[in-house]
This record gives sequence, C-alpha cells and structure tokens, in this order.
Amino acid sequence: MTNIGLIDPDRLAWIPLKFWKHHEFCFFLHDQMAAYLTEYEETGAHHWVINQFDRIAKENGHDPRKIDALALLRKDDLEPFYRHHLVSHIVLGLTADMLHFVFESLNCFEKRKLSVAYALLRKPLKENLLFLSWLLGSENDFLARFEKDNYMTLNGITPDRRAHIFSAAISRLATKDAFNSDLLEHLIFSKEHPRGFEPIWQRATHLITSQGSNLKTEDLNINFIFHDPNSDELYETLYANLPYILIYMVQTTLECFARTVPTRAQANTHLILSTMGAYESLFLPGNERGITKELQKQFKSFLKCMQCSAPLKLTKD
Repeated sequence: MTNIGLIDPDRLAWIPLKFWKHHEFCFFLHDQMAAYLTEYEETGAHHWVINQFDRIAKENGHDPRKIDALALLRKDDLEPFYRHHLVSHIVLGLTADMLHFVFESLNCFEKRKLSVAYALLRKPLKENLLFLSWLLGSENDFLARFEKDNYMTLNGITPDRRAHIFSAAISRLATKDAFNSDLLEHLIFSKEHPRGFEPIWQRATHLITSQGSNLKTEDLNINFIFHDPNSDELYETLYANLPYILIYMVQTTLECFARTVPTRAQANTHLILSTMGAYESLFLPGNERGITKELQKQFKSFLKCMQCSAPLKLTKD
C-alpha cells in the first residue's frame, strides 16, 4: 500500500512515494485537531465569563465598556472566572494559530517548497506547542508569567526548563508512557541532535548561519538557495519526526480544551486510540509494540467484546 487514500494521489506526486502514508497521516492529525478546535470555538467558552460580566453590569445600571473587567475578576472570590477567561482565550488563540501554520507547511511540502515549508513549521512546534504544553503542565506558572513582563518571562527558556515543561504536560496525557520529554526537546530545539529540526529550521529561515557545528554555512554556499530540489533528504528528517510530534500535539490540545469545556470522553478516547494505533501499524517496524501495550494498559476497561463482554487484546496487526 503506497497511500492511505485520504489525499488525492495527484497532490502527493512531488512527495517521495515511500512517504505518502506519512504525509496523509500528518494531514489527518491536523484535520482532527481542526475539527475539535471548531467544536471548541462553537461552544463559546471563551465568551462565557465576559458575557455574564456584561449582563450583570447592565442589570446594575453600569456601562460594561467603562469597567476594567479583568481587574475585577482578579479578586479572590472571582479568580476561577478570571482564570477561565484567560485560559479559554489562550488555548483557542494558540491552537488556531498553530494549525494555520501546520496546514500551510504541509501544503508547501506537497509542492516541494522546502525552505518555505520548514520555515512555516518552525513557529508552531517551537512556540505554540511549547506554550500549550506549559499551560497544560504548569498552569499557575504560565499564567503568572503571562500576566507580567511576558516578553522576558516567557522568552529565553533553557533546554532543561523546556524538558521539564514537556515532562509536566506528558504527565497529564492519557498515554503518558508513549512520549519522552527529552526526545521532544531534542527533536524540536537541539542544534546538535542528528534527527533534530532546529538546524534545518535555521537554514530555512536564514541565508547564512554560524552557531553550532551543524549550522555553519559552507563556503561558496547560501542556505537552501542552491539546494537540489529533487533531493529527498529533507523529507527523511521530516517524516522521521513529525508524526510522533503531531500525535503529542493532538493529545496536548485535547487536554487543553478540557481545561475550560466539558469533554466527550468516548470521542477523545476513540481519537487517541485510533491515531496511536494507526501510527504503530503504519510506521513501526517488526515487533515494536510499545504503543499497543500502552493502549492496552490505559484503555483496558473499554476493551471488551460488545457481545459477551470478554476482554479484548490489542495487537499490532
């Protein structure tokens, strides 16, 4: 099987044949997140607090436009509403922005616009995903930094701190054993890791680079300007990393949505089960069954025969 059948093969013509399934899977993950984002926005959760605030103000003869709503909501007895207001807006904004960039990046990879594609992929993974992970794993810390001097407090994060942010977020996911915080930090941020995105992102964004042994622009070269458009090397790195990172993104996004809106447990479970099962079946070689074992452990209570209620066992096949 060369493709999954989710995307017209004509769109995949410029992508190496062996990565058609990878690309379709990545687009599927994007589309699932986009669908959940649409549902989240349609709930109006980000308007709940301010709408109620405006209603109460008008009922008491006040013009809500002349009242500093956030200052009032910061009071101790209203603090949960203040937090809901901030978190709901942050999650909606960060997720929408993140998916816009991922979508355009994947489209550019279909056209072999590799410099543009990698440049577009940099921001959503290095910044949006990190902030969503931070909000999920350490909400109090993130909001405290967001409220004051965020140009400093949410900037210049060290590698150890990033690994801690990912670790705290992973601890809140349904399949926490499937992800590794150090690996995520290396794949997304490291200038030295052999599989890392950062050296490619830097070269895609800057014509001349110098920091790190993997980033020095060669003599008689300008980054990406003379890159062979027929070379498949950059697709190798892309699809070795992106499906794994996007699966993490899916679960992180779901948990962030759940912070402010009641979730549909069965729908979330189905999405996590299907995406991780598909990832293993499509891409993991031989007898690597780590994800299957993790799913078996996490969803044991759900895995029962519809006819006799006997326990079911997941296999890679």
